Amino acid sequence: MYDYFDNAVGKDNLNINNGIVHSEPFRPIPNKNRYYIDEFNIGDLSFEGEIYSNVSLKYDIYDDQLIYKQNGVTENLPITLIKDKIDFFTIKNKKFVNLKAESVKFPTLINGIYEESFTGSEVSLYTKHRKEKIKVFQTNGVYYNFIYYTDFFIKYGNFFYKVESEKDFKKIFPTYKKEINNYYNTDKKLERSDKKQFMENLTKQINGLVKKSSN
Repeated sequence: MYDYFDNAVGKDNLNINNGIVHSEPFRPIPNKNRYYIDEFNIGDLSFEGEIYSNVSLKYDIYDDQLIYKQNGVTENLPITLIKDKIDFFTIKNKKFVNLKAESVKFPTLINGIYEESFTGSEVSLYTKHRKEKIKVFQTNGVYYNFIYYTDFFIKYGNFFYKVESEKDFKKIFPTYKKEINNYYNTDKKLERSDKKQFMENLTKQINGLVKKSSN
């Protein structure tokens, strides 16, 4: 239905064709770019409350901006969308949400776009993907190396908390110190190899414990 509407209106006339032309001011060293994935991927986008399906998207995690490229006859240049108008989007089956209201309530903690890693009835996990640039001098000029980081945030009881360690989880959930301790002891290998999956598994477990207690 969304595709039919987009074609009927005309892709050049869609609201998402509203932004500035995307440019790359920094010359990256090979395989060290500023993007979540260094290519356009087909995904879905909610923009100003309207859903656009099967659109070409690229997420710039250095500037925390979403880039849209129209496919088809015109092959327009990619544009950087107005972030305040983005509600959510998907890339590679991962959902990213613009936490606009939360950014107002928690300005020193929450800002911009986050991956919705796990949403539970009691506890949810959000992942912030980001990159920092480092100037690299080479014989043929100046390049930039982009270093990738992830930060994790728990939403519990309508509040957000940044979590980095076992100590952080125990501070938020003192009732479940024993269970959290057991999880860290049994899954140390996963914590080292895939921190994101480790955090998702732990959040799911805590969500189940909180839900069971509330019932």
